Amino acid sequence: MAQRWFSVPVAVTFLIAPLTVYATPGSAGAALPPAPPRRPATQLVISPRSLGTVSPYLFGSNLLWPYDAEGAFDRTTGQFFPQFVEQVNRLGVTALRYPGGITSDSFQWMRAIGPQRRRRYNEPYGMQSGRLSNICCTLDGPAPSTVGPDEFGRLLDQTGAVGDITVNFVTGNAAQAAGFVAYMTAPLPRRHTANPANPGYWAELRARNGHPAPYRVPYWEVGNEQDGPGQFGWRSGQVVSVGHHVGRCSRAEAAVCLYAFGGTTSFRRQAVGTFADEQPQASLSDGLPGQNFYAYFPPVVPHSQAVYVDGRRWHQVTNLAAAQPGASVYTLEPSTGRISFGGRRHGQAPPDGARVSLSYESGPHDGFVEFYAAMKRMNPQIKVCEAEEANTAFLAVMGHRYPYDCVELHEYAKPLDVGAPMGAYERSLMTAPAVEGARLGAVQAAVRHYSGRDAPVVLTEYGQLVVPMPKADPHFNLSLDEGLLVASQLRQWIDHGLPLAEKYLLNSSTFLGAYPVSLSIDETGLSINSAMIAGPGPPFVAEPTGQAVSLMSELAGGTRLQADLLHGPIMPAGGGAAVSVLQPLVVRNGAQLDVLVINVSPDAPVRADLVFDGVHHDSYMSATLLSGTNPLAFNTLYQPYAVSTTTRPAVAGRGNFSWLFPAHSVTLLQMAAPGS
Repeated sequence: MAQRWFSVPVAVTFLIAPLTVYATPGSAGAALPPAPPRRPATQLVISPRSLGTVSPYLFGSNLLWPYDAEGAFDRTTGQFFPQFVEQVNRLGVTALRYPGGITSDSFQWMRAIGPQRRRRYNEPYGMQSGRLSNICCTLDGPAPSTVGPDEFGRLLDQTGAVGDITVNFVTGNAAQAAGFVAYMTAPLPRRHTANPANPGYWAELRARNGHPAPYRVPYWEVGNEQDGPGQFGWRSGQVVSVGHHVGRCSRAEAAVCLYAFGGTTSFRRQAVGTFADEQPQASLSDGLPGQNFYAYFPPVVPHSQAVYVDGRRWHQVTNLAAAQPGASVYTLEPSTGRISFGGRRHGQAPPDGARVSLSYESGPHDGFVEFYAAMKRMNPQIKVCEAEEANTAFLAVMGHRYPYDCVELHEYAKPLDVGAPMGAYERSLMTAPAVEGARLGAVQAAVRHYSGRDAPVVLTEYGQLVVPMPKADPHFNLSLDEGLLVASQLRQWIDHGLPLAEKYLLNSSTFLGAYPVSLSIDETGLSINSAMIAGPGPPFVAEPTGQAVSLMSELAGGTRLQADLLHGPIMPAGGGAAVSVLQPLVVRNGAQLDVLVINVSPDAPVRADLVFDGVHHDSYMSATLLSGTNPLAFNTLYQPYAVSTTTRPAVAGRGNFSWLFPAHSVTLLQMAAPGS
């Protein structure tokens, strides 16, 4: 971490409140009305009590694989745009998650390695039967696997960030996940091995693809948001059986037990898809011979299936070449769920426009227990996180017997009223971090209770819910206010001692609409993605959320100190809720003292007295301010500095001093702390 010291002293300026004189008209010498009671001065009292270390991996973000990583990847050169890499480095991003959240639900990693010309398409969003189309996302067909594991790994090399990979739980299996772990993290073996159960097999494959050294990927997640509506995948079917386990699983806990222990489910007349395409129209025949369709959730239990064409059942054969012309037959490959039809001389093709559906049993599928064991066999040093989030039922069925290394959590601020006027919306939103912090503490306590140990919680997505945006400003997710929200959330993650946090989203094609975008677009064509970096590029521009994370990354690796705010102003937020206007965080980094203060008020600057109780500091310091023209300002390709960070030298003496914290801002004061 760079230290910024200045030799020219600059006096700290102070605002003097104007004197108000009261007089009664027409009555010279009349008694003055009593002066209103003075509110005690706001004080920030800093003491040397240590409250834990700030993990260096709290300042991360999510990188999505589709559409050239949302415009960050230059497929003409086969590299990320240099300007994009420069922005990532400038913002100090320390952790990157891949291939994303929803985008990982059906991502087959082996389709995305090797020469680009040999790669196969992937399904961008795991849109089984359009299950998320009414939540946030457009339905997308197959996308080229341009930004694969090696492109992600090389970005880690270029930025120094560590990796966090979400493996495909919905349509993948434990062996595939284990191979992914070894491909990314295993060292090259001394001797050649042809056994896929040996990590060296995958390390040699990585070396043949141009990267002999392992990538730095310490964190792995088994699935994404597996406790959320529509995220269950094969678990959304009727339960046939639950995998082997010790203990009991009630009917109410069926989905949880299937995630934990695997099993088999059944589906009735479910639509089918084509390769890497699960849009509803993918289940329609084009009338041509030789068509292939796929079950959503392979493997298919042999002989459990029934295939229907426009509601009429067709019959399975072992070989289409032996079928009579015009026969209503198909073949099935259980491991992949591929359904093949004939045509011309052998069997017939489904008529043009006919809908193909499938009843079947899906399984047996691996559960978290199998994923965990297989992945740890490949690399015992990695951290494998469960994705049932705050689901205490999962923690209960796992108990003390079944291990997990961490609990994945996502925390999105959820305003109560998106139709509220902007002032009310801002105030309501700023109450969210404290609520999320309380929930986080409860999850940490539940993990200790059920597992008997301190398995850490990691935040792999956070920010504000991407949709819906406030009606008063549909571009709110790009604003300085969003940056202040993210800073307040990060403060909570630091307070709770988290080892890893990743903001959603690193980058998006916010401007110009040059790339398909992952989430909703407003009527102006402007994406409402809450990205740290906006494009498409080049050029790229840093947005307030990225600037806020960057400023707070100055605290990485330091020791958090006791910081008590006394008599600080409170901002009413409606419904009896309120939030502290000033939110401080004090960290000692070696011989340096960092005092960071977030002012979440859209319009109220606050002066506070900084009181150093047993903590010593030098007279000279640097003062860095993140601010903008107004709390709703954001940066564009044409106005890249509407929200910016500025640093100046200051001098305040060796003792206590006063500082003015501007409205809608983040301030970082950095000073030497000799002898503390």
